[in-house]
Amino acid sequence: MKKLAFFALSVFLILSLISCGSKKPAEDTTEPEAPAVEETIEETIEETVSGTNNDLALANMDAARQAAIDSGAQNYTEFDDLEALYASLKERADNGEDVADECAELAKKYEALAAYAKAAELKEKIDEHEVPLLVQDAYNKGCDDLYECEDLFADPDSKADDILAKATSAYASFKTVFTTMSKELAKSARDDALEAKKDADSVKAGVSQKKEYNRAAELFKKGDASYSMMGFESAYDYYSEACEIFEQLYLDIFDKRAAALAAIEAAKKSVEESAAVAEEADLESPLTGDVDGIEDEDAVLLEEDDYADPEDAEIYLEEDISIGGDAK
Repeated sequence: MKKLAFFALSVFLILSLISCGSKKPAEDTTEPEAPAVEETIEETIEETVSGTNNDLALANMDAARQAAIDSGAQNYTEFDDLEALYASLKERADNGEDVADECAELAKKYEALAAYAKAAELKEKIDEHEVPLLVQDAYNKGCDDLYECEDLFADPDSKADDILAKATSAYASFKTVFTTMSKELAKSARDDALEAKKDADSVKAGVSQKKEYNRAAELFKKGDASYSMMGFESAYDYYSEACEIFEQLYLDIFDKRAAALAAIEAAKKSVEESAAVAEEADLESPLTGDVDGIEDEDAVLLEEDDYADPEDAEIYLEEDISIGGDAK
């Protein structure tokens, strides 16, 4: 009986120990929250698009700025104002801001200033001469547009499109005036060059100073080539340079010829005076027979010189010029 009780107690203790053993903690099967993938993708796309827009807008702005510099825009006070805005936009773009629209606006202002600079340069050239009546209205419009453009640049609230429209209009007007004026100026310069050439030919410049004479003739021909292609401004430059050379040749040769004639006259006078002295000496102490060092009266001392015709050195230049076959 005691053995049975002892055995039952042992079994009970063993079962108790098994039931009280270490239990593995239950695993946490709750899944973590997924990150907001869609929001992250959208933000990345927005940043990429913003950066791309900035890069393109900055490149266009830089190109417009360089074109303005090439046109001489940096010589105007308006350029300094645009440069301050340019530096600000570059800095903001470096900081990641979207400045594409502002860059596009500034690019147009640089473009407007380039047109303004070219218009102002043309006006300066035009003002050196009398404006032909045929294009007086175009000149007046160009002046009005130029002044309005300056006012728009001074107004910080002005739109770039408005400034660009005025600057472009001013340049177009002055271009019309200058083209018409250049044609008349070129034709006048051509006539002057032809007259100067005639003076140079009168003193045989083609013989005595052939190199410079030929250079002037070649410049004149280049002027004709430009004129026939409606390049009136370059034609004017060529004609003017040719005219200057022809005039200088005439003056140089004329002065040298005058100096030579004066020397000849002085020599003649000296010879006449010497002859008078010799005649008087001959009366007092006449020579008889041959004298060493004195040739016979009819002796030939030099061979006759056969000079080429100076007119053969002259270069023929057309009196008239034409555009597209029509005489002008």
